Amino acid sequence: MGPMRTLILAALDTGDAAGPVLQTALRLGEITGTLVEAVHVGDGASGPLESLVGQAGVPLRSLVGPVQRSLLGAIEAPEILAVVVGARAVRSGRHPVGKTARYILEHSSKPIVVVPPEALVAGRLKVMLVPLEGTEASSHPVLDALGALLHDDVEVVVLHVFTEETRPRMLDRPVRDLEMLGREFLTKHLPTTKRIELRSGSVATSVAEACQELDVDLIVLSWDQDTSRGRAEVVRDVVGFVSVPVLLLPTRTNDRSA
Repeated sequence: MGPMRTLILAALDTGDAAGPVLQTALRLGEITGTLVEAVHVGDGASGPLESLVGQAGVPLRSLVGPVQRSLLGAIEAPEILAVVVGARAVRSGRHPVGKTARYILEHSSKPIVVVPPEALVAGRLKVMLVPLEGTEASSHPVLDALGALLHDDVEVVVLHVFTEETRPRMLDRPVRDLEMLGREFLTKHLPTTKRIELRSGSVATSVAEACQELDVDLIVLSWDQDTSRGRAEVVRDVVGFVSVPVLLLPTRTNDRSA
């Protein structure tokens, strides 16, 4: 029996995001050196889905049973490195996740990429934006997990955002001193990264602005998988309003199977 294959799982349904989800999974597979498999929960995949995966040369696995638990079981298999799911578009212009995607986001131990239906995924994944809130405690999880995922030559741009809570109070020359702090942080925690963007204010707003200015292909965020009211506001705002795939790295290690 040969060694177990490592896979990126593209969770497909019949919505508008199916194409961008599959393309994002393929791009993620390229930078991680990982094969891609598509999965669909239902009595059988539709003709358009079969055509989509066939053109991409990706195997399609059909699952049966309760949608949420069947999909979560497939994702939690040891050979799965990460999963890609789609968000939905609504008339207000937002693209929230549906019930199944939200269930996976709250319970899976694996990195999950959420893809808006209007995402333009073409060519290689070249620029990855990693927003950090300026504290070591909040930055360690995303940096550690990101290092384990990357195998290809991707430009990682660290967006070091100083909020009112994390901005240093005493700065002789704010621009120069913030840049020095950012460089010191980057050298200590992500020494292979050469580019850092420094912003102050709202994390979500800074992310949206940076995506437009830097032609970002993927955003990377860590979160504690708590989507209750008042929690995960940055994740909710970024996923809901930015038209770029978002890679969420779970930081919670307690009960994920309930």
